[in-house]
Amino acid sequence: MRDIFELRKMVRGSNRGGEDKEQIVTIKGKPVIEIYESFGGSYWFITEKCHKQDSIINGRVYKNDQILFGYARLSACPELAEWGYISETELKLLSPRVWKVEKKNWPFCPEVEVIRVSEHSETTGEGKKALAQPSAFRHSTTSHRCEK
Repeated sequence: MRDIFELRKMVRGSNRGGEDKEQIVTIKGKPVIEIYESFGGSYWFITEKCHKQDSIINGRVYKNDQILFGYARLSACPELAEWGYISETELKLLSPRVWKVEKKNWPFCPEVEVIRVSEHSETTGEGKKALAQPSAFRHSTTSHRCEK
């Protein structure tokens, strides 16, 4: 487990040449595009925007609801965290008890890993191009496919 000083150093990045390094926050090896948090300590780590659909939530129709894919870690049973689909509208309807985490705070969320682009490119020679492609982080056990 990292201590707070190590995490802060990672967020700031190495300051070689006066430039901060670009960082990618991942969950279970997949790049995160959004994180939602609740007062109760639940987290939704969004890794893909899949498709839009009309959703029925609490008996009401929500047109063009964005369906997301990611990793849900509910505080009531964190050991049963899982990958799956969630409605963006459903998360927004839970406001103010659920909110989007500011990107600058992502490295402090549970279970995430921070990868500096320079570290990845030094070890693989692929740099930003490899990190920008979600397939570079897909686990073979994940069988979902979001249509773009």
